[in-house]
Amino acid sequence: MIDDDAGTTCSSIYIPEDIIDWVRDSALAVDSGSVEARKALPHLADAALVSLGAPLNREGGLLQQAAVIELLARESFSTAFAVWGHRMCIEFLELAGGDFAASVLPELCAGTTPGASAMAPGYKALSGVSDLGLQLTRDGQHGLRLSGRIAWASNLYPDAIVVAPAYGPDAGSNPSGAQGGGVVAFPLNSDGVDIGPALDLLAMRGTASTYLTLENVKVDEGQILTEDFEAFLQQTRPTLSILQASFCLGLATASYQQAIRNASGINAVFLEEIQEQGQQLPKTKRQLAELAVKVGTSTPPNPLDVLSMRLSAGQVAVRLASLELKTSGGKGFMTTSDTNRRYRESTFIPLQSPSEAQLRWEIDQRS
Repeated sequence: MIDDDAGTTCSSIYIPEDIIDWVRDSALAVDSGSVEARKALPHLADAALVSLGAPLNREGGLLQQAAVIELLARESFSTAFAVWGHRMCIEFLELAGGDFAASVLPELCAGTTPGASAMAPGYKALSGVSDLGLQLTRDGQHGLRLSGRIAWASNLYPDAIVVAPAYGPDAGSNPSGAQGGGVVAFPLNSDGVDIGPALDLLAMRGTASTYLTLENVKVDEGQILTEDFEAFLQQTRPTLSILQASFCLGLATASYQQAIRNASGINAVFLEEIQEQGQQLPKTKRQLAELAVKVGTSTPPNPLDVLSMRLSAGQVAVRLASLELKTSGGKGFMTTSDTNRRYRESTFIPLQSPSEAQLRWEIDQRS
């Protein structure tokens, strides 16, 4: 049997107790949508915990950022997920640089402006399984315009900064995959941006997750973060996957701890299965740590290893959340219980882009 805590991805990180208390106490309210997950951002920013390692593992801080997200996810998966999206927006802008990034990064790093990563279509397109959804065009009189649809993103608050992939104005009328793609950033309150309605989600309603439609949104040249689509996404994908794995492992750890406590009496029949899944936790956390320290170095992590670790983190979270539910009794069926909340949150993990289907498909292609 392993230690009940199952370890953390990094032992040198500290989150002030008042922040942890707020995240824990507001977990159900964030999940139900009565409290916005973004409310955690300024407090984390005050403690310098939203931009660690950005970009490309600067000063070796990526592992610490992973630990922050893991510890938050033990208390509220929804809040940790929102922090991940915000942190990735910072990553993209820090990596790209330029005047637009410089103008918005101070408020993003202060947590007063939320950041939204709408890059899922880009990573899918990089793997050849999707189109980008957005198209830049040139208007001879008015400059660049951005139109199209983002099917799903989070942190879509009216004052957010969004980073998304888009076909460039020279990509042609029928681009496919990532061909002719770039990355663009824009304020969500720009003219021509329509935020979809709040969705009746199974969980995570406080994460401002919905869709966007854009029609002739004015974009300056400086808002194009890169026209080298493939290189930019390959650079950032290890960070994205490592931080996604962190919120999976945080939820998994919380479910493991509770399942172990539940595994007495007749529930002892689940003990061996719980322990078997629990053994995967420190193993995956060690893998994450080994990969994180390689990001941004002369010996970057192997993409296949990153994808495999991300898949394992998601799978163990889903399995342990299910085992916690099975051993919880009737309270696990109550939507006001932490057990039920974690179970509902875990059902999102196989769908989170890259989905389990995409991860398994990519791993098969690379193996």
